[in-house]
Amino acid sequence: MNAEPEHFRFIRLHKAWADRFALLWMFSIVLLFGGVYAFLEEVHADAAARSELLVFLAVLVLSALTWQAVGLGIARIHMVIAGIDLEKLAKEARRTRK
Repeated sequence: MNAEPEHFRFIRLHKAWADRFALLWMFSIVLLFGGVYAFLEEVHADAAARSELLVFLAVLVLSALTWQAVGLGIARIHMVIAGIDLEKLAKEARRTRK
């Protein structure tokens, strides 16, 4: 029998899923960023156009945050479907600490 509580198992499973997709998404954004930057270098774009590429860095950060939020949201939905009540577990944990 697994000694780890089931709700931790769900969170770990979906967090790993979110991490993999965040990594994939970041890799895709970096490739896009590099491709656009190389294109702008090739056509000798001015500094104003290149500075717009910084927006891609913001997209990279926001996309990673989005994947993490999606993964943890799906973990919560999975726990609700499985009938795991986190509030009840937290109250029981507080009672045992007292």
